[in-house]
Amino acid sequence: MVDRASASPVGPHLAPPRSRTPKRSPSGRRVVVGYALMFGVLVLLLAVAGATSGGSSNADAQPANAVTEASAGEGLFLTSCAACHGPQGAGTSVGPDIRQAGAALADFVLRTGRMPLADPANPDQRGAPLFSDVEIQALVAYVASLGNGPAIPNVVTSGADTARGRDLFVANCAACHGPAGGGGAVGGGFIAPPLVGDDATTVGEAAITGPGPMPRFSFAPEDLNDLAAYVEYLRDAPHPGGATGPAVGPVTEGFIAGLVLLGLLLVARWVAVRRDRNVTDEPATSGSVE
Repeated sequence: MVDRASASPVGPHLAPPRSRTPKRSPSGRRVVVGYALMFGVLVLLLAVAGATSGGSSNADAQPANAVTEASAGEGLFLTSCAACHGPQGAGTSVGPDIRQAGAALADFVLRTGRMPLADPANPDQRGAPLFSDVEIQALVAYVASLGNGPAIPNVVTSGADTARGRDLFVANCAACHGPAGGGGAVGGGFIAPPLVGDDATTVGEAAITGPGPMPRFSFAPEDLNDLAAYVEYLRDAPHPGGATGPAVGPVTEGFIAGLVLLGLLLVARWVAVRRDRNVTDEPATSGSVE
């Protein structure tokens, strides 16, 4: 019987040949590189999708926050405003319809303390706010949800054209608020308030909403920026000519002028009385000497 090991062509004392690893062909390398590129593109797409979904979630969070604020503001509105304006802002016999007031007018009257009124018969005047900032934001959100009124304007005075703002002020505001923003009477028992203490947002809100007897203006955003910049300039306007009178408005300044005129009349009357006395005393003096 023949031994298979001895019958092997390599002989009984030689190890079997080792298997060699075949070399990768160029086509195989291209396949590996292609898979790597596909993996990189997939990772990039996942990253972009994550960023996009994150941005959309932030955008969706803003309406959610607005809804939350409006819900919180509804309770404040029912306890502090509904007695005059109605539970849905439709107005009553003692308060106007505010469904189209928008966030701008609501923010204006609340931040300047004009609302709410203790008595509907009282005029709305500037004062200290009666609500905190958080409460004001909630009330503004609720009033804004009642209709499609104007939003709070984004007024930026940095870099605005103050000279152009002066032209806008003279043409549209000075007749009621005075040349220096000191305020004045406008008839019908209304008084245009002074503007020297108002910030840029307050000026913009008043211009586009027209509170009280004030008309609404259709100013472009650039116009609001320039106008508010000039009002801010009036607050700290330089006076190179020396001391100047306070910018308190034509009514008060006219009252001061009236007092000055009255004083001049009193002085003139006093001089006339002294002269008459001197004329009356002269004959008596001459008779006593004789």
